[in-house]
Amino acid sequence: MSAEISLLHGRVKEAFDKEPCVADSPGQLGDCAKSRLASAGFEARELAYLDANVDPADSPERARFLRIEAKYGESPDKHIFTFAILKSAGKYKLLWLQSAVATK
Repeated sequence: MSAEISLLHGRVKEAFDKEPCVADSPGQLGDCAKSRLASAGFEARELAYLDANVDPADSPERARFLRIEAKYGESPDKHIFTFAILKSAGKYKLLWLQSAVATK
């Protein structure tokens, strides 16, 4: 990953660290994540709720991971953000796992 992309992804991670996504349902986590990405200049294009085997989950409630593909500005690159979905005390929370970029 280039230094510029590392800085961009670092800003996104910082946004999630400063104001974590916490919600009453896993479906609401997707909206929160899209909002955090938008505040960093990214446009979320595709959200995928994944099960423990990293296959598409039957429903957001059965998901263990959230994978988001996003676009930044006019760049043709696809930015990929992956989060674990944690549940504690009846609330769901996103935990940053990794980010990547697929260049075109």
